[in-house]
Amino acid sequence: MKGFWTKNWKKALIWLCGYVHLIAFAITGGYVIAKSTDKELHRTAKTVFIVTLIFTAVEAVILILSGIASLGASMGTALSWIRFFVTLAKIGVYAGGLIMSLFDGGSSEEKSAEAKPAGQNEENTDGEE
Repeated sequence: MKGFWTKNWKKALIWLCGYVHLIAFAITGGYVIAKSTDKELHRTAKTVFIVTLIFTAVEAVILILSGIASLGASMGTALSWIRFFVTLAKIGVYAGGLIMSLFDGGSSEEKSAEAKPAGQNEENTDGEE
């Protein structure tokens, strides 16, 4: 079962947690940023974080406008349409990110590293040759 969690599935999980709830994303994205050494997973977590921040800000503005509308302003229908379009946009963005992460072929660096023989793609980290 360990082979199931490829990089693409991990990126898809990050996108899914970003859509489901802010706390779920905070746990998965935070874990990836704190514990993972994979730069591509870091980039995905940062992208999902920015997207989540944008949608949180938009929902906060809608909440403020809804509070104004409850005081007597007649903009209930407009707010309903705005909420509808924001929900559609949120589903589209997160679903698009999830699908793109699942079907991503990998970067050219990974492909070139896979093409090298087994002993040649390891880097020397201690400075000795």
